[in-house]
Amino acid sequence: MNQIDIQQLRDWAAEYNRDKFIHSDPVQFPHRYSEAKDIEISAFLTAWISYGNRKCIITKAEELDRMFGGSPLHFILNNKYSNYQNNYNSFYRFFKYHDLYEICERMHYCYQKFGSLESALKSTPGQTLVQRIQNLFININGIPKPEGNSACKRICMFLRWMIRQDKTVDFGIWESFSPSELIVPLDTHVHQIAKKCGITQRSTPDIKTAMEITDFMKQIFPEDPCLGDFALFGYGINNK
Repeated sequence: MNQIDIQQLRDWAAEYNRDKFIHSDPVQFPHRYSEAKDIEISAFLTAWISYGNRKCIITKAEELDRMFGGSPLHFILNNKYSNYQNNYNSFYRFFKYHDLYEICERMHYCYQKFGSLESALKSTPGQTLVQRIQNLFININGIPKPEGNSACKRICMFLRWMIRQDKTVDFGIWESFSPSELIVPLDTHVHQIAKKCGITQRSTPDIKTAMEITDFMKQIFPEDPCLGDFALFGYGINNK
């Protein structure tokens, strides 16, 4: 890309990293809370179900938020999810209610042993933050296996929410990790935009492609490559 294109990406990053977009995005749900632990629980479970079109995600995330009864932390610590154990009725897409039970039970373990999800992640091995999440939630439906090639878009999105520090769309409540460690969340739409921009020529939207896009964005935003996520969003809006 030439210098003009790179400046355009910077401009789009600044233009679209705005709180006016929160209301139409799944990130709206953790924004309903002010306590850090409520935010991280809401954010993690909202990201976990973020499959499919945005309207369906928001409808299901609204239902999930009602389950919390005003406090995601209370929901987890007091086992308010326990009635979903062995309930194999459909919860959302390929998730069963028992899957919701299992991920909540794993989160309960994290809070009982470490006090927060951030502290649990600090104590979990992994070459990247994504791998730490994968190891911490291993064998949980909807969490890609560490040995796979998934782009782990929903994990990357959650980590972006927690770690990016400008506190506009993202919360920046996890100070143990640096935004420079983040990987750009990659789905098929972002992949197609990145190919059109000449950022990648890889044909598969996997973790290697996500890393390649992230490495490119580090040339523009060295300490905060996920600002590139907003830049690519801006490209998509302005080049329909």
